[in-house]
Amino acid sequence: MLQSITVHRHERVALLRDGRFVRLLGPGRHWIWTLGALTELVRYDLRAPPTALQADDPLPADLAEAAVVTVARHEVGVLRVEGRDSQVLLAGRYRLWREGPRQEITRFDLLAEPVALAADDVLEVGRLAAWQEATADGHAEVVLLRDGKPVRALAPGRYRTWVAGPWSLRTVSRERQVVELAAQDLVTRDQVPVRVKAAAAVVVTDPVQRLREGQGDTLVYGAVQLALREVVAAVDLDGLSQARAELSDQLLARARVALPPVGLALAEVWVKDLILPGEVKDVVHRVTLARKEAEALAIKRREEVAATRQLANTAKLLEQSPVLLRLKELEAMGELVGKIDKLVLVGGAELMSQVRLSDLARSE
Repeated sequence: MLQSITVHRHERVALLRDGRFVRLLGPGRHWIWTLGALTELVRYDLRAPPTALQADDPLPADLAEAAVVTVARHEVGVLRVEGRDSQVLLAGRYRLWREGPRQEITRFDLLAEPVALAADDVLEVGRLAAWQEATADGHAEVVLLRDGKPVRALAPGRYRTWVAGPWSLRTVSRERQVVELAAQDLVTRDQVPVRVKAAAAVVVTDPVQRLREGQGDTLVYGAVQLALREVVAAVDLDGLSQARAELSDQLLARARVALPPVGLALAEVWVKDLILPGEVKDVVHRVTLARKEAEALAIKRREEVAATRQLANTAKLLEQSPVLLRLKELEAMGELVGKIDKLVLVGGAELMSQVRLSDLARSE
């Protein structure tokens, strides 16, 4: 019995008899004799992305119309169609047809230690799900990990690791980071209760050790807390509220001594907030007000003494110089005349000649 089958241009059909491959049918119309044996026809779409071949795949591996590429268990493949990344392939055997869209598989060894990538080595598919990249530059270090354990810091460059492999990358910033501590209730040297909040600036000195010591931030926190207790207990309230710069230097020195090697270094420590209880705040306010009043009174006394001293110096000059005394009298009379709108004199002509105000009388 004859059976007609049509194969399209983008298809290939495998002819099987009793489960064994006979031949591959190309584009066109074919007549198949179906008597005497179990005949099977398996269609293949040349445009479909390849899938991993099963163990019972009927086509031979040396088929002229296709090539079989094997991705080993320690590898991962990236399928490129017409030069563009299409999908990530896991371990298995894949058939790439020679006709149809141009396909190729690039294999990557999962066990190979990552190296710096070339500028044109760019993947367009599978990011985060199948692979990750990190770039080491002047602002960040990239640490290579094997099975989650830090191995070494990588030289500047761009690196890629695969999720299915043993390698991974961790970026460690070289930028200064600020760690804020929770407020602590402490007591000063003069037994005044205060609540102090401190902050610290830290930088990474050893990125590998930084990742190995997972409790690095906690140790920094504890070192600054301990230093803060010691410094506050050694100063009184005035020193705590006024000498902030000196306190910061003491905090930094003590915290550096208390901090174990964790790949971090303290760049700065300072008192950020100082909170006083309500009753202590009232006392401090009254003390401050009294101090300011005393300062104002002292300034007023100094000004009075200066004014008196200036008057004494002027009197001494006038006593020593009659001409200067006469000039001061004339100056005073001029100021007085300038303030008088009308002057009435009671007396005769003799009085007028004595005060020499004839010009003023004529002007009236």
